[in-house]
Amino acid sequence: MQTGTVKKTKKSKKPKQKVNWLLAVLIVGVTLYVSFLIVDQHIKINNARSELAQIEDKIFTQTQTNEELKKVADAVADDNEDAYADYVEKIARDELDYVKNGEVVFVNIAGD
Repeated sequence: MQTGTVKKTKKSKKPKQKVNWLLAVLIVGVTLYVSFLIVDQHIKINNARSELAQIEDKIFTQTQTNEELKKVADAVADDNEDAYADYVEKIARDELDYVKNGEVVFVNIAGD
């Protein structure tokens, strides 16, 4: 039998330091991942907002066109030839580049 002393062995600090190091790496990794997700979502939101603005512009333009066509349809239904003639003249001038007899046409050759 031994009568005596029991020697305690010192535990080295390396396992604890290794755990702390791994925890720090894990925290940094999670932080970077979350930051990436936030930036990615911010970019998607901005793209969606710009698409929404474009769609709202198209809706506004289409609404104006619809109102104009409704006026023409009402004019045709009421046999209001003046309103219908004004619409036809507008389309001929704007889309088909027609001019009335005697009108002088100026062409911008600068391209502005």
